[in-house]
Order: sequence, then structure tokens, then C-alpha cells
Amino acid sequence: MFMINKGLISLRLGTFLFFILGPLLFFMPAEAGIVMRLMAVNPADSEQTVSMKTYLPLEVKPEDIIYKGDLEVTYDTQQGSYYVYGDYVLKPKEVLEKEIEIKDVWVIDTSLITTIRQEAKELLKSFKKTSYFERATSLYDGIDKKLTEVEAMQAASSANPGYKISSYRNSISILNSAKADLLAGKTLLSEVAPRGLASFTWKIIVFIIIFLGVLGLSFFFIWQRQSKIEAEQKPQE
Repeated sequence: MFMINKGLISLRLGTFLFFILGPLLFFMPAEAGIVMRLMAVNPADSEQTVSMKTYLPLEVKPEDIIYKGDLEVTYDTQQGSYYVYGDYVLKPKEVLEKEIEIKDVWVIDTSLITTIRQEAKELLKSFKKTSYFERATSLYDGIDKKLTEVEAMQAASSANPGYKISSYRNSISILNSAKADLLAGKTLLSEVAPRGLASFTWKIIVFIIIFLGVLGLSFFFIWQRQSKIEAEQKPQE
């Protein structure tokens, strides 16, 4: 026969509800940055020590934190991100709220987009007199399209931090793809350039050979003429 301790069930149920309800995390926009609001709830009928722990977005570093109150910041090597934590004693039914303000790091610098686009244009010019110009044009159009998409996503960035972070990560992925295309174009150019250089080198060599030939022939005629003059000037015996 089994005996059921209702008090124990109630305590365990309260602890279980705590792990469901707290800590909760909310993102809120702010003038200086983005506020992460944490909330922990103790639904039990007894006082409990609450361990509040929340992971920060992967892009956030300690120097990006504007305000964290009495929360501590630590790095998790397994998760590859920082987290904030703190231990607090909560009274029965007590709700605890904490705020963390962080910089808005989910913005792509427009100068980076401009630089990539300019490099792509210069690369396209380098292919102009090669048989790969059509292929390079297609590559450039793809890069420009991706950069335009990133610009549009950045311009349409929502005040909703959750959407903003998601949009930023998608933009980074597209931007990296554009960088990979640019690198592929530079690699192709490095394969094409030596051929043009070799052709130019052979032209230089042929020119030098012809020049030396003409110079040698000139010296021959000069020598022959000089010999004739010396022979004419030599007194006859």
C-alpha cells in the first residue's frame, strides 16, 4: 500500500511550474539599444531560491551590454555564447523582474556593402577584354542582386527586436554568399591573368630578338663599310 504526501506533491508541482514560468525573457526596443526583460515566478507556497539564467543572442559580447544590474555575465564554451545569471530568494507567489539593456548590434554597416559592390565593379572591368566577360557579368549581377536584397532587408528592419535579429542573420548569410561570389571571381581572374601576361611577355621577347637582329645587322654593315674604307686608304705596294 502506497502513501501519498499531498504537501510534497504540491511543492514539487510548484517547482515544476517555476521552471515553466520563470525565468521568462522579453525583448523590448529602447532609444539607446534593446532591453531584454527577464521575469521569474515562484508559484510555490514557500520561500525558494531562484537561479535566474538566460543566454544572450550569439552576436552580443560583454562590451555590448549597456546595463545589467546585479546580474553576472559568463561565457558558455559549449553553447558558444554569453549568458547572464543570478541567484535570488523569492517569497511565495513573488514575481521578480530584471532588465538588461544591450547595444543594437544587429545593423550591417552600409560602407561594407558599398565596398563589396565597388570591388565587384572593378573586377568586372578587369574581365572586359577577356573571353570570360559574359561569365563575369553574370557573376556581378548576382552579387549586386544579393547586396540590394541586404539593403532592402536592413531598410525594412522592424521595431520588433525578435524580427530584427532574424532579419540581420539572414542578411549576414546573404552578404557572406556575395563575398564568396566575389572571391570566386577573383580566383577566376587570377587564372585568366597569367595567360594575358604570358602573351605580353612573348611579345616583349620577340621585340627584343628583332631589335637585336636589326642592331647586329647594322653593326655588320658598319663594319663592312669601315673595312672597305680602310682597304681603299691603305697605300699600294
